[in-house]
Amino acid sequence: MLYWPKLDDSAKNIVAYVVSNGPVTMYRVARDLNIHFSHAYRKARKLEQMGFLTSTGGPRASLYDASIKGLLYTYSTKMASLDITLSKLREALGLRMFSLEEVNAFIKFFLSLADRDAPVTSIATMVSYILDKCGSEYVGCMSVLDHRDRVLASRVVAYGIISMIHRFFGDAVVIADEGYFALVNLRNGSLMAVQCRLCGREKYCSLDPCPSLQRVIETRLRNVGKITLTF
Repeated sequence: MLYWPKLDDSAKNIVAYVVSNGPVTMYRVARDLNIHFSHAYRKARKLEQMGFLTSTGGPRASLYDASIKGLLYTYSTKMASLDITLSKLREALGLRMFSLEEVNAFIKFFLSLADRDAPVTSIATMVSYILDKCGSEYVGCMSVLDHRDRVLASRVVAYGIISMIHRFFGDAVVIADEGYFALVNLRNGSLMAVQCRLCGREKYCSLDPCPSLQRVIETRLRNVGKITLTF
């Protein structure tokens, strides 16, 4: 499971407060939690160094909010409202089109796999981690969830895979069938990465042009915009 460093009560309360009310100044945190401002600021600085909080603005007027790591910590420890925590995770991960139930199922799935050093910086890195742990059998990994949660989590994972492709390759599309797998740049029609066995052996056709593959992929892409592939 993810490694959570031990936090004292005041640090836990600060994280929970920021999750529930952030972005917020440490002055307001100190006032509402009835702790000295200098103590709250020291704790906030430490929590930021540990990756639980983020801040924007100058040293005296910084606004603090919970990072994805801080939100996952709060989710795991149940120190704040579940709906608020999930709403913030949905926003932080760019999952606004998904319901809180779907986000909840995905987070449960991710945390069931996560070891102490699992990345928690974006939906793309989290899904990349899931695929690295489970490979193409990630649906089988979901056996830790009940049927309903498996369906809900799989929607977010599918979106994460698409986000991962776009994050690294921009306007790209995966074209695949028995015998080949290709990543095509939709802007200029170039093959960005290919694995192909249409000629009877495995080879990287982007490095060794293959007219057979070119004809196959162009046929598949005609409905997308009549792209001509470049080799």
